[in-house]
Amino acid sequence: MKLKSINPATLEVISEIETTPVDEVFEISVRAREAFKKWSNTTIDERLKLLKNAREILYKNQDEIAKLITLENGKPILESYSMEIFPTLDLFDFYIKNSKRILKPKKVRSQIPLFWVKSNYIHFEPLGVVAVISPWNYPLLLPIAPIISALVAGNCVIFKPSEYTSLIGLKIYEIFKEAGFPEGVFNIVIGLGDVGEALVNSQVDKISFTGSTKTGRIIMQNAGKKPIPVTLELGGKDPMIVFDDVDIELVSSAAVWGAFANAGQTCVSVEVCYVHEKIFEDFVEKVVQKTKKLKIGNGLDPDVEIGPINNERQLKIIENQIQDAVSKGAKILTGGKRIFPKDKNGNELKGYFFEPTVLVDVNNSMLLMKEETFGPVLPIIKFKDEDEVVEMANSSEYGLSASVWTRNKKRAKEMVEKIKSGSALVNECIVHYGDAKAPCGGVKSSGFGRVHSEFGLYDMVNIKFESFDFISPYRLWWFGYDEKLLETIKNAVNFLYSPSLVQRIKSVPGLVLNLFRKEEGRI
Repeated sequence: MKLKSINPATLEVISEIETTPVDEVFEISVRAREAFKKWSNTTIDERLKLLKNAREILYKNQDEIAKLITLENGKPILESYSMEIFPTLDLFDFYIKNSKRILKPKKVRSQIPLFWVKSNYIHFEPLGVVAVISPWNYPLLLPIAPIISALVAGNCVIFKPSEYTSLIGLKIYEIFKEAGFPEGVFNIVIGLGDVGEALVNSQVDKISFTGSTKTGRIIMQNAGKKPIPVTLELGGKDPMIVFDDVDIELVSSAAVWGAFANAGQTCVSVEVCYVHEKIFEDFVEKVVQKTKKLKIGNGLDPDVEIGPINNERQLKIIENQIQDAVSKGAKILTGGKRIFPKDKNGNELKGYFFEPTVLVDVNNSMLLMKEETFGPVLPIIKFKDEDEVVEMANSSEYGLSASVWTRNKKRAKEMVEKIKSGSALVNECIVHYGDAKAPCGGVKSSGFGRVHSEFGLYDMVNIKFESFDFISPYRLWWFGYDEKLLETIKNAVNFLYSPSLVQRIKSVPGLVLNLFRKEEGRI
């Protein structure tokens, strides 16, 4: 079977790609497990050397890769650089510079004096074979984070890119292969949902999935049968909360970019904007004016700001949400429909273009308020005070990210602590996902686990406690229980934990007399 890679701006077929036969997926996982035996015993310096090779290959081929992202995904070429190439190189650099320190065994001293003769360590061990399943909206950045984390920790990887961006997935595979990663260490499978299902049910030891909440729940159920750990970064309905003390000109620009960058197809995009009633009318007017000025077209044109929706299925979801909202009383202020813009030569583009859309008079009965939209749609809602907007923002089943816009530092701090989300930004949105040091992930139906930062690396290891004792002749807590031992334990409890200094002092004689006395009858 072959997959067609389609340019979503023109609907032209870029390439036809052979899919991985479903019955071969299991065999690939078996070979990866075999490769893990040797790969897990390599030093971190050896693994980092190969990672540096991959980073250099990506850097040298950035123009080719950026163009391929725009061709297959549809986003503007500027965003292929700023939102894919740039943060991906930053991820490489972070893990190349910091992985050795992060994964170094850590010595820990017990709080209990009786254990001070022991040498204790936290050791980080690779898990085995990690399945990385990624979506089409950021086909380079999103899979690279778990891939790098898994490989540098000593795991093998089986990567399944979205069927809509398989060419970019294959390019990632080529980069790591050219970098010198051994056979079986980094693998790729290409196909539809049946290939993904086969991968989840194969011989893997960890699953890292980014995608819809519906699919994430299915993956979690399958993983629970084994069981194996999963990291799920799922849907979001990220709120942008705007107070009345902001610079309306500035923050309205932020709302337009936050909602419509990558045509709204961003996990942590602005999905709904809550605006204080005092500035609501002026703010909405500014947003509508700026939205109407956005240039829509083929992303290869450097002046284009809004590219196409990546695929027809997603386009229909957006159209359905808009129709549902209008039928329930929502008012469209601009946009709201599919369009066919013209290229520089005046030719009509046949792709999946949808106008950036601003709506008001929305409510929680509407699909676009209950479900992730994943498109260039911005509902704007009026609020009166902090308590009301916190309740509205937290009413969503999702909790991926949020942003608060105010000049009041005290209010900002209180707000980010009240909002239930994996991340909360003040006077900024989206960009934290491009920061390698910022842990990213969600709560509630937005998933769990983290990517990026040291926490993304810890997500790919077994955190193992190791303890060594070559000193103690016997252990006080072993068998040979009697009244004297009971009194010794009581004195130890009083000495260590009593809130009374007098009680602590009183416990010392009985503790000292019996603590190190080797008694007959000990087992």
